[in-house]
This record gives sequence, structure tokens and C-alpha cells, in this order.
Amino acid sequence: MSWSTAHHWLALLSRPLRRVVAAYALLLALFALLRLLRIDGMPLLDLANTFAPYLFMPLVVTFPLPILVTRATAEPGERARKRLPSPRKSSPAADSRQSPSWGVLLQLALIVIGLYWFAMPALYTPVSPPQGDTFNIVTFNVQGSNHELARAMDWLLEQAPDIIVLQETAEGYDSRLVPLYDAYAHEDHIESSVRIFSRYAILQRDVISIEDEPGRLVLRLLLDQNGRELAVYGVHLTLPLTPRDKQAADEDIGLEALLRYDEARRNAQVRRLLALLREESAATIVAGDFNMSDTSLIYGELAGQMRDAWRGAGAGAGRTWPLAEAIGWPRIIRPLLRIDYIWHSAALRPTQASVGAPIGSDHLPLAAVFEWADG
Repeated sequence: MSWSTAHHWLALLSRPLRRVVAAYALLLALFALLRLLRIDGMPLLDLANTFAPYLFMPLVVTFPLPILVTRATAEPGERARKRLPSPRKSSPAADSRQSPSWGVLLQLALIVIGLYWFAMPALYTPVSPPQGDTFNIVTFNVQGSNHELARAMDWLLEQAPDIIVLQETAEGYDSRLVPLYDAYAHEDHIESSVRIFSRYAILQRDVISIEDEPGRLVLRLLLDQNGRELAVYGVHLTLPLTPRDKQAADEDIGLEALLRYDEARRNAQVRRLLALLREESAATIVAGDFNMSDTSLIYGELAGQMRDAWRGAGAGAGRTWPLAEAIGWPRIIRPLLRIDYIWHSAALRPTQASVGAPIGSDHLPLAAVFEWADG
């Protein structure tokens, strides 16, 4: 293709391309404003907040593309003016094509906002080495249909955590968890829900409802952690979907599930959990599958009361779900969201946090190492 032909097509595409990019920038700016105002309760907006970083990613292309196209279409005119014996006054239209447009400036502002909101929190911050004894914890949604549970048990035993919090331990899992029962002296669980294994003695056990109907439960164990009381909460919050029917496929993550997106029930569970934690007097760890992105607005409410171990001692995005090969997606696709968490109270300090290996579930395990903040 000759330059003149390419220039002709670029000139034809320049205006509609700038309009599409400007429309995208305006919509993204509107979204950023609504997010800044913390407006929630609208499913489409809540869904956008869940995947917010991905909405900003096209800026990498849309920011430079109109500039490059405009310059390419203006280049022949520039060369012609250089060949003139005396300078000619350029037309206002030509000047406007070469000067920065409001769309470019708006995208530049959005890039700064996106980096501040989503990239900066994922940057690694140096963590002071532990000053005393530490203990470690792993949380893992094993997935009820996990066909590689034996490999998962081997991985957990290899990590040798002091506390393990499992979710989706389906009915009848006891026989498949024998290696953990052999390795850990203390265990308690809510059938078909959460299960906690501990090297520390259990001083007290509570099963607490964080909603009235149908009754989502949380398991609280008060442990004797080498002479100190440590409250560990095992949590598995509901998916942010309106039920399809009695046998709603909560594992659906396709388009049909996105059309049913609704955070109301899960957010109500989070707020009930926070009210419960405000009454907690012991040092606290809350671990499990929250079915909540760290860019969802409700995350800010949790982070305002508890501390996120990944934010304190992890590096990178820390995404744990979904694991592509476990749900039939191409393996090249990486986990999209961080929905598994280990939260802690101010009495504890994380010294390390890491995402584990794929072990048969659609979730990746999450591990953290803690010490007592008072040494």
C-alpha cells in the first residue's frame, strides 16, 4: 500500500476514531466521578467497580492513538509548508488538529487517576523483618468439586501453616481430609461450609449468623496462641448474584451470571460481619472467600475497620480467582480478581503474604505470616 493510499484511509478514520475515543473518555470520567462519590446500589455500576482496573486499561492504547493518527494525517501538509520559500500562516483548522485536544488532556488525567487508585496500592512496600516469634495461616477455597484434593492436601502439608481456613468443604469431605486430621491436633467446622485446622488449642467455638435469611454462617474459634488469645473467623460470603432458581448455579461466571449481578446480599453480610468484629476483644484474624473484589466499594468499609494482610506484606495484584484451567478457559488467562483475603486487627503485624500454587480449585490459596505487634 502506497503512502498516499494509507494517508487517505487514515484521514477518513481520524475523525470517527477521535469521536470514539472521546466518548470512551467521557464515560470513564463519569464512572470515575461516581466512584469518587461512592455511589453504589446500582448493579451495573457495582459490576463496573468490581472490574474497575480493566476499564482503565484501554487508555494505554486510546491515549496515544489519536495523537499518532492526527500527526500522520498532517505530515504531508507539514512537508509542503517546509518547501515554501516563505512561511505561510497555517489555518485555524490545521492548528486545532495539531494542538492537544480536551480528549487527550482528559485521558491523561484519567491515567493519573487509574494509576493512583489501582497501581499504587499494588506496589511493593518494604516490610520490616519479624522481631519475635511468628505464626502463619493459609486460607483456601478448595472448591467442592475439586478432583485433585489429594494434591491440595500435599501442598498444604508442605507449607505447614499453623492455621488453615478452608471453604467449600463439601459434605463427606472428612474422609478426604484425613492427612490434615493426622497433622493437626485441633479442628472445627460448619458442615459443607468453612473448616479450620489449628496447631493451637481451641478455647471457645461459636457459629454466628451474619444474615437473617437464609442464614449465612461464620465460624469463630478462640485459640490459645502460645499463651495469647487469638480469635480466628472462617468466612465464605455469598456470590453477588440474584438467584436464578432453587438450584442456582452459583459457580456460573459467564454472561448470564453477569446479567444477574447484585451485591446487596453480600454487602449486607459484610456489614453484619463488621458489626460483629467491633465487639471482638481478642486479637483477630478473618480469613476466607469474600466474593468481593478489592476495587469494590464495600472493600473500603472493610479496610476502614480491619487490615488487609496482602496490602500490608504482599507484592503485586494478588489475584486469586478464577483459575483458568479449573473452569475450562485457556491457560494463558490469568486470575482476574482478588477475592480471597486474610484480614487482621492492629494487634498483629503481617511480615509476609503470598499467593500459592494451583492445586485443583478455581481459587488460588493465600498465605500470610504474622507476628504480634507488641513484640
